[in-house]
Amino acid sequence: MNNFFKRFASKILPNLKTIIQAAICSVIVWVFISVQVFPDITQHISDVKVECAPTQHMKNENLRITSVDVDTVTIQIEGKRYSISELSGEDFTAHCDLSKIYEAGEHIVDITVEAADASNECEIISKNLTATVSVVKIISREVEVVPNTSGVKIADEMQIEGDISVTPQTVIVTGEERLVNSIGKIEAVPDYDDILDGSAELQSLPVIYNQQGMRMLNTDLSLSEGVFMVNVPVYKVKTLPLNVKFTNSSTNFNLSNLKYSMSITELTIASPDSSIDNIDAIDIGEISLSALTLKDLQGGVALPVKLPDGYKNISGNKTVTVYFENYDQYGQLGFTVPAENINIINAPNNFDVKVLTNVLTVNVVGLSSYIQEMTSDDIYATVNLLGVELSEGTKSVSVSFRLAGTNSRGWVTGEEYKVEIQISLPPEEVDALTPGY
Repeated sequence: MNNFFKRFASKILPNLKTIIQAAICSVIVWVFISVQVFPDITQHISDVKVECAPTQHMKNENLRITSVDVDTVTIQIEGKRYSISELSGEDFTAHCDLSKIYEAGEHIVDITVEAADASNECEIISKNLTATVSVVKIISREVEVVPNTSGVKIADEMQIEGDISVTPQTVIVTGEERLVNSIGKIEAVPDYDDILDGSAELQSLPVIYNQQGMRMLNTDLSLSEGVFMVNVPVYKVKTLPLNVKFTNSSTNFNLSNLKYSMSITELTIASPDSSIDNIDAIDIGEISLSALTLKDLQGGVALPVKLPDGYKNISGNKTVTVYFENYDQYGQLGFTVPAENINIINAPNNFDVKVLTNVLTVNVVGLSSYIQEMTSDDIYATVNLLGVELSEGTKSVSVSFRLAGTNSRGWVTGEEYKVEIQISLPPEEVDALTPGY
């Protein structure tokens, strides 16, 4: 075997230069033949990126591309080997032809491919390249926002009363036409985990529901507002008994003779704070006996329900009517009070005061058996000048009344009664002012 290699080497080494020259010439001949005999070749180029841009018409009509089923294409080109052998996908551009898209939907469109550099000497022979493009129409719609406080925890003895409001009250929703039109409502749900013990404005987030009442999750919708403020009116509620007061009665009138009832005996109210805890009853108003007529006894007296600012009338009663149960036992008569029954009190000592009114006609309401036995002498009128500014001349002043006896069962009623009085200086002061006195 060693002899074989020695004989082979002895024959090759002297001709090595000739062998190398022959190899080089063979390569040159092969290249020359490839270029001259086979000048053009075809080649596949992969990973040509496909671009898909909306047309101006699509932009004007708010048509938006949501998906394209191809990202890249593979094309076949033809050209000289020396010209195209080094080309790759980056040397070509591919575009979806969207010129025929006028509405939303799925569209099969042509893909056009061009050389990125016009100097590339090749021919693109791929035909019928297509892509499926999904297009939606984008619209905007104003939707009312509804507050939802069902998840808000309220402190004991407190409750939500009144209108719950949200700011802003509407929101602009933008997105795919089908999704936007499927919206049934948008709720503002407070992001609040604590216990609410008073009225408050709570930061809230929007929750979208479709027209079937199902929550819409992961929707490609944009809202003009992302945070809302929900005003939650929280009050303390309490039911209280009602009271009515009678005023301007004679000092000797026995109110126990006046049997009465009310159309409602209690009222449920709400307070914005704990001040309601200090209230045991509600005084709905006053009834002045001096203004209470027989007609009032027969028909009742309606008193408006008035509450302090900030309080709410949960019961909703606007008025309470006071009914007089024994009104059929009452009557009304007119009497003439003589001047001698009109008494002046608290008259200043620097003036003489005289009643000019001779008689005063008044109406008396009371138990029929009582007023039928009365006479004018049983009515006493009083003119109280305490705090009244006086000067010489005549003046009209108010009169109050008292009926005779220790257990009066009637009262003087009607408009405010007045009498005329004359005011003059005492004689000694007049003489002091007389010249030559």
